[in-house]
Amino acid sequence: MSDVGTDYFTGSVSKDFFRLFCGDRIGFGSARETYECLTNPEWVVKIEFKAQSFQNIFEWDIWLWVKEHGMKRYFAPCRFISPCGAVLIQDRTAPLPLNYELPKKMPAMMGDLKRSNFGLLNGKLVAHDYGTNNVTMQLNHRVRLASSALVKANWVPD
Repeated sequence: MSDVGTDYFTGSVSKDFFRLFCGDRIGFGSARETYECLTNPEWVVKIEFKAQSFQNIFEWDIWLWVKEHGMKRYFAPCRFISPCGAVLIQDRTAPLPLNYELPKKMPAMMGDLKRSNFGLLNGKLVAHDYGTNNVTMQLNHRVRLASSALVKANWVPD
């Protein structure tokens, strides 16, 4: 188990919570870290440590929208979010094999097409990091989000 996340928790209750639910750190970005979920190996725990980045909240909001509008097959499901949005529980994906051929077409609403933002869930390609991408920027313009049309995918290097 990693103690990296405990740097952000100063109280004994929050440190205990972290140690009870969070295993090894398996990913990190500019505003949050992702940990194994000790209570359910099929989930991950995303902890947001950068103030006012709202990536967990954006991801949660996007998930709620796409699951109601026929686009959920492209996204790793979000299961729970803390009341303030600092902690998000999401389905865990498997890393993409090095020889995995990325699709030539993706939904028009997808942005930030980096290999590291995707994984396999039940053998299917899904986004597992979608808190900062075109979807987030389009969320307030839901008409554009409604398009599930596939367009040429412009994958960028990690």
